[in-house]
Amino acid sequence: MPRRILFVDDEDWSVEPYFDKLRDHQVEFDLALDGDQAIKFLQEKSYDLLVVDIMLPPGETIGPNIEPRKAGEVFLRNHRTGEIPRLKTSSQVSVVVVTAVTDHKLPETMKELEVKEVFQKPAPFDLVTDRILAWAQG
Repeated sequence: MPRRILFVDDEDWSVEPYFDKLRDHQVEFDLALDGDQAIKFLQEKSYDLLVVDIMLPPGETIGPNIEPRKAGEVFLRNHRTGEIPRLKTSSQVSVVVVTAVTDHKLPETMKELEVKEVFQKPAPFDLVTDRILAWAQG
């Protein structure tokens, strides 16, 4: 059975190169452009890995008052704590963060949320792709 990855990033152009590479490895993937889409995908399918940007539109479900700079963090926290109903994806799924957000608290927060690795944009493409494939495959 092919592995599935959910990318959560509002800039589709920034993840398109990963998709090209993943197609070569028979990995299925979806792209959520905001918090609402991410939640919908998690409720419809089971994923083996989430690749999340921290800055993205929160959507109505995460909360319209959440600033975009924190939306990815709030999404991950809600997912990890089970606050999102009817999930088909485990709250313990592996997570990789690829973000341009530079917050001195980010490493500590991501560790608390059990994120496997955080890459700062612009991240080395081959390194990120290799890590994504390693976690997705197993």
